[in-house]
Amino acid sequence: MIRRGFAFLYVTFIASFFICHIVRAQKEYIVVEKTLSNKQIIYSSGDKISFKLKGEDIFRTDHIVALNDSSIEFHYHQVLYDEIAQVHIKGHRFTGINYYSLGSYAQITGIAYIAIDQFNQVVVRGEEASFNEGVWMAGGAIFLGGTILKWISPKKIKLGGRYRIRYMNLNYK
Repeated sequence: MIRRGFAFLYVTFIASFFICHIVRAQKEYIVVEKTLSNKQIIYSSGDKISFKLKGEDIFRTDHIVALNDSSIEFHYHQVLYDEIAQVHIKGHRFTGINYYSLGSYAQITGIAYIAIDQFNQVVVRGEEASFNEGVWMAGGAIFLGGTILKWISPKKIKLGGRYRIRYMNLNYK
């Protein structure tokens, strides 16, 4: 009985070692970056990317199947890096802080601040609902700040100029 337990642990350990090695082996990336800074977004195969091609007005969203030195391969087509005009980065962390998510949290916090004060006033204290100017000003300011953060967060990056897309292959042969 004990030998079976050790055999199971041994096989599990060896299998996890090989799985970790296989997962770690993928080292092909594309990097959307701002030159002369450390701002970047890394995409690898399996990730979802939203992009606009040169001469088109719509953004395409697709999952990356494979990467090579000149193009991105999707399920049914292949796109050259030079054909991509813009990358949609809404929801990605491009700078040190994801301003869009932070803005969403601030908006929720502003509304929740007002709602909690009203709940406290009506349910806890047993008073009638009334307009507390200080709470509404603070909650409104937090909500407005969150809206401004969402508005100023970068949503699209135009490639060319200061922004570029670069292929990186870190496999050693």
